[in-house]
This record gives sequence, C-alpha cells and structure tokens, in this order.
Amino acid sequence: MRTNGSAYVALVVAALGSYFTYQWWFNPARAIKLRLGQVAAALSVPAPDSDIARLERLAELRKYLASDVRVEIDGTPLMTTREAILGTIANLRPATGGVDVQFVDTQVTVDSVDQARAYLTVRVTTPDRQTGERTIDSREAALTLGRRGGEWVVTSAESKRAPTRP
Repeated sequence: MRTNGSAYVALVVAALGSYFTYQWWFNPARAIKLRLGQVAAALSVPAPDSDIARLERLAELRKYLASDVRVEIDGTPLMTTREAILGTIANLRPATGGVDVQFVDTQVTVDSVDQARAYLTVRVTTPDRQTGERTIDSREAALTLGRRGGEWVVTSAESKRAPTRP
C-alpha cells in the first residue's frame, strides 16, 4: 500500500511542478508583462543622464516596438513609424531630476498565439521644475502587441489622460 501512496504523491508533485513551471516560464501573459516592464525601463531616464545612456535606452526601446507601430497620445499627432517615435523621444530633454515611467494596473488579454492586448495606467514621475518636488502624471493606455520573430513587440498604443476623481 505504501508504494501506491508514494506513486500518487509523486504524480501530484510532478503535476503541480509542471503547472507552476508553465505559469512561470511559458505563460504568454507573463512574458508580455515582462516586456512591458522593459519598455517602461527604457522610457525612464535616471537623474544623472548621459548621451551614451540615452542612446542605449533608445536602442533597447527600438527592439520592443514593431517597425509599423502606431502611437496616438492625447494632444499629439498620430505617429505611424518606429523611427518617428524614437526621434520624438530622442528630442525630449527631461528635467535634471530624471523621469520614472511605470506601468501599473496592467491587464493582459492574449487573443491568439501571436496577438495580445494590454490595458494599463502609465504613471510618469518627474521633479517639478520650480519646487523640485516629485509630481505624478497618470494616463490610461491600451496597447496591442504582436509576436514577431518569437518576441513580443508593441504594434499600437493609445493613451488618454486618466479621469480625475471629484
């Protein structure tokens, strides 16, 4: 009887191990959230910023965007190429205290093997130019991601200002 019980326990442990391995390593939603974290890190600017560090971040960001990406942000013209987006970001000169970009409240929906959507809040923390205190700007965003060459890349992004509470 003992060998049957041990076999059942081993089977349950193997099944649980397989499930958690899938969830941790192979789950597309996890891979997409990881990619979104990389995008946020590439958009962030540390306080002591150099030209070489800025170019490295732009090179990283280039890997995370599809060549035909479409970006629409409230109050700015529609951008339809990766180069236009990278050029716009390269021309931005952040405040001396740096910029911290975070994607919070991220919800990922995997539509198919190579298509997904993410809904999130973009939180940008910057120092106020006059007082030096940190200010936070939040916007809602909807992103579409596609799997290209085995990697998840952003194919479109739309952002609007988050509604304010009364």
